[in-house]
Amino acid sequence: MKEEFIKYLESIGIAEALRKRIETTYEFCREICPDEIIDIFVEEYIKEDGSREYENLDFFSKRYAVEARQFIAKDDFIITPIQKRISYYTLQKRDYNFKTATEKSRLYLEFDLDTGLKGELKASKENCDYLRDIILKYIKSNVKE
Repeated sequence: MKEEFIKYLESIGIAEALRKRIETTYEFCREICPDEIIDIFVEEYIKEDGSREYENLDFFSKRYAVEARQFIAKDDFIITPIQKRISYYTLQKRDYNFKTATEKSRLYLEFDLDTGLKGELKASKENCDYLRDIILKYIKSNVKE
């Protein structure tokens, strides 16, 4: 797995055992994605008890998004073209200025593709900065004109 992916996973508190599952998932996604995988994102949120819940795992290439749904427990994948396919997107943010995340920061993205598929990505704390980068690199730039 790419070194920058490992650094990202460590920065959001992913333990070594879970990193091994992510690495296996990444290797499979490399096989099914027609392009080189450039970025990774872990969808997560903060539960009532304050712990972090890791939900879905996303990989991005220049033209595709691959989602491993409920990646901890399942092998369930969606691969879809995203290049110039996003119809619209909405953002919800809390305690986040789109520049620097804090412990209280939350960011939620919802988008529709012209294929009829819908997507959502969510982040908390420092992961908001990573979601911001995904939005700017893959969502905003791929809105269908």
